[in-house]
Amino acid sequence: MSNEDLFVQGDAASPAVATSEADPWLVLVVDDEPEVHAVTRLVLTRLRYRGRPLKLLNCLSAVDAERVLRETPDIAIILLDVVMETEDAGLRLVRTIREEIGNQAIRIILRTGQPGQAPEEDVVLAYDINDYKAKSELTSQKLFTSVVAALRAYTDIVALETNRRGLQQIIQSTDRLFELRSMQQFAAGVLTQLSSVLRVKPDAILCAQREPDSGALTVLAGAGRYADAVDNPEAALSPAVVAGIGEAFRSKRGVYGADGSTLYIRVPDGHEVAAWIHTDRPLDGVDRALVEVFASKIAISFSNVSLYERLREANETLELRVAERTRALEEANARLNRLATLDPLTGVWNRRRFLELAGAELGRARRYGRQLGIFLLDLDRFKQVNDTYGHAAGDEVLRTVVKRTREALRASDHIARFGGEEFVVLLPETDVEGSGIVAERVRASLAQTPVLVEGRGVPITGSIGVANWLPDEASIEQTLRRADSALYAAKQAGRNRVEWG
Repeated sequence: MSNEDLFVQGDAASPAVATSEADPWLVLVVDDEPEVHAVTRLVLTRLRYRGRPLKLLNCLSAVDAERVLRETPDIAIILLDVVMETEDAGLRLVRTIREEIGNQAIRIILRTGQPGQAPEEDVVLAYDINDYKAKSELTSQKLFTSVVAALRAYTDIVALETNRRGLQQIIQSTDRLFELRSMQQFAAGVLTQLSSVLRVKPDAILCAQREPDSGALTVLAGAGRYADAVDNPEAALSPAVVAGIGEAFRSKRGVYGADGSTLYIRVPDGHEVAAWIHTDRPLDGVDRALVEVFASKIAISFSNVSLYERLREANETLELRVAERTRALEEANARLNRLATLDPLTGVWNRRRFLELAGAELGRARRYGRQLGIFLLDLDRFKQVNDTYGHAAGDEVLRTVVKRTREALRASDHIARFGGEEFVVLLPETDVEGSGIVAERVRASLAQTPVLVEGRGVPITGSIGVANWLPDEASIEQTLRRADSALYAAKQAGRNRVEWG
């Protein structure tokens, strides 16, 4: 497979980058063709998103990919081929990711070199994927766009999940604090639980203001480097820690620094408590919100358990937001798929999608020695319809033509709009005689009854050119050319007739 086969040449992705040593986004590339991995790496190697680079993990089979996914839970995106060790290996892996591994956050982008092997509409409806791309249409720019969009969605989902888990952990941790009976036990428990909420080592102290007038501090509990602060606070506390705690007491709110933060807590018995915690990083908005919720939970929980209900509602709201966000992404993907494959006026396949389906059917016909018919339908004197009745009437005629044609076709047949008033129909596993029978049935259906538009009958007929694929024809375009010649002959012979090419 050449680079041109994998990525159609387009504008190269050249995003503005900001070099960073931050943890990279993990992207898993799963494809049984080594060149696909090389080209993907070439396209994505310079991509940065929110200051973080990409790190590509590579697997040549769905089996290897499943192992990596189970060992590496924080993969953001998987670029997944459909056909590998089996024809549906990629689709089976999608099921495994969502149902067995239970990973709902990872964004799944299917890539296939054989769109007909797994029809796009069927796959999007049946599998929990986030994008579906044919390799023949995937330019470097489109790959860049798809990856950035997937990272954006992944970031949103992870942020919501982090918030939800943080709130859930707060509920669980403060439940444990109910069992503590003294202020010192309470202080030690707060340190342990606060460290867990912020995902840091318990390297912190907890202080209480002993004398409101003097501002002297009593250390109730310490951990890590401050374990000895209970007995000797003056020697153990640095000026920066003392300043942070003092500011929290004066402002009666949390104080956030570059490598440490102070949590302000007013407990039910009237004491004011400040917990300083070493974080090695500035707390982001999500962590700050969790810290504030934690502080209010501790302050109220001794006298009012109603916060349980409020936190439960907050948790349910977060889950609802995740579900709504997921539905919105699915609806957007479905809408994009419809726009990419359907004619907006008539609702049938567009030219590009039809040629993909025809190519797949041709491959099956050649592989299994089957027949394949095709015919072109062109409406007779359609310009006169527009000129006489107006373009709105012409659009209604086109929709009615599609409806009648579909009624005359079989469930396995495909119809597409090729442009203007011309349509094309693909007839899988149909010999020359059968193709003619279907074409004649369509012609008769159109000519039988005028189309009613605003109470007026608009007569309509169609000319049809039929051709069956010949084994020596390398592509469906050659068959289409013969059908087009037959259509021209039908027009020259008087219209409203079927001719064979």
